[in-house]
Amino acid sequence: MGNLADLTVLPALGKARWTTAQIFGYEIALEAVRQAIGACARRIAEAEAADEPDQDLIAALRAEQAAWAARGEQLDPLDTRAVSRVRVDADNLLSVDDEDEDDDEGADEQDDDAEEEPGGQDGRGD
Repeated sequence: MGNLADLTVLPALGKARWTTAQIFGYEIALEAVRQAIGACARRIAEAEAADEPDQDLIAALRAEQAAWAARGEQLDPLDTRAVSRVRVDADNLLSVDDEDEDDDEGADEQDDDAEEEPGGQDGRGD
């Protein structure tokens, strides 16, 4: 049986080249990619369930979904600009979807009213 140190590849890998902040940003960006892919899947399912499915829309949504998947696969944790772009693009995509799907009508108005109240309940006990 050979020497265990000769069998392991870990020493040859060396030290990580990224910072903690870079790897956290990368992981957040990957989650954003997964969320964007999921949002596309939901929109595809809605389009397919329509009385008269729009095949052009479905094809465009599938292409968008594939583009998000490719972005995730190509993302490099050391490319902080690309990581930031992915996070911003996904946030823009997902925040638009969130605003369009307000289950509680008037919830935004109630939130606005609560913010305007003097001495509002902000948990500080003032």
